[in-house]
Amino acid sequence: MASKVSGMFWTWVHSSTGPKTTHFWAPVCNWFFPIQALYDWNRDPAKISKEMQCVLVCYSSLFMRWALRISPQSYILFCMHLFNATLQGRLLIRRLTWESTQQKAIEDKPTN
Repeated sequence: MASKVSGMFWTWVHSSTGPKTTHFWAPVCNWFFPIQALYDWNRDPAKISKEMQCVLVCYSSLFMRWALRISPQSYILFCMHLFNATLQGRLLIRRLTWESTQQKAIEDKPTN
């Protein structure tokens, strides 16, 4: 059993998507995008950049498709972009909700 697992491990290490290729290390390094989004999870909505969140959602959405179209397919990259698009989208929604409440507060403010 142990030799079979060891053989599978070494097969993966030397494969076209193993740790000896950029098909492995590029997606691993890209995980810093969603890590940053998690860090910003409770950030003040006034400090969240609406434009940057839009760019990151679009970027990750495009690259999710690309990760499945390349050869060999990169499921690590696909999962990273799926997670990133979800987190960045949540930050964008927080910013837009905050802007909406700010706008309503201005409109509801009585004028003298």
